[in-house]
Amino acid sequence: MQDVAKGDAGIGIVYSPMIWSDVEAITRSFDETWGHYAPIGDDKKLSMLLSYHFVLHYIEPATRGEIAHKNGEFMGVTLSRVVGQPVMFADVAKRMAKIDDRLNATSAGHKALADLERGFEIERRMERQTGINDKAPAEVELFLVSRAARGHGVGGELWRRAMDSFRRFEVPMFYLHTDSDCDVSFYDRHGMTRIAERQEQRHPDDGRDQQMAPAEMYIYAGVPQKVARTVAK
Repeated sequence: MQDVAKGDAGIGIVYSPMIWSDVEAITRSFDETWGHYAPIGDDKKLSMLLSYHFVLHYIEPATRGEIAHKNGEFMGVTLSRVVGQPVMFADVAKRMAKIDDRLNATSAGHKALADLERGFEIERRMERQTGINDKAPAEVELFLVSRAARGHGVGGELWRRAMDSFRRFEVPMFYLHTDSDCDVSFYDRHGMTRIAERQEQRHPDDGRDQQMAPAEMYIYAGVPQKVARTVAK
């Protein structure tokens, strides 16, 4: 089901459930936004493969995905999960394995992939240390707005819709991972609480490539009803 947003900021923006064919556009936008991995230099092919791995990592547990587009152009996406709900796509792990085989075929790709996996393990460690999964049965896996869409209300509308979805499932609390490469002030403005923070420079011996690692990693948590009230319709 598609929904066309109303209001000056959202004229012509269509919101619809994610389908598999959206993965390519999500990956391109992800790579444009965050695909700057110093160890692989200007190798665009490797950069796209790493971004593809990232996107599949977020899609694999997702139970809901919503795309914003205008005239067929990708504008943004939210991916989220609610414990107990069915995942959107069942064969993501197999697709990811094929991407990883291509990355591991080169020394730069192998090194970069290993570093990403260490980063994901750090995130899981932060979850265990905070006990957040015992308190929050929902997570925003990915929140991405394309460069072309910024400043037009797309991010706020995607966020509001994600919060409405959590409320329909009566989610008492949700969380997300982010880092200093992102605009974390968005979460501060919308009533979320930073419950964990990790500064990379304090952990020089964890095996991560310091050129790839973000300076700081965070976990934010929020109550959907409270967060939703901070976003105007």
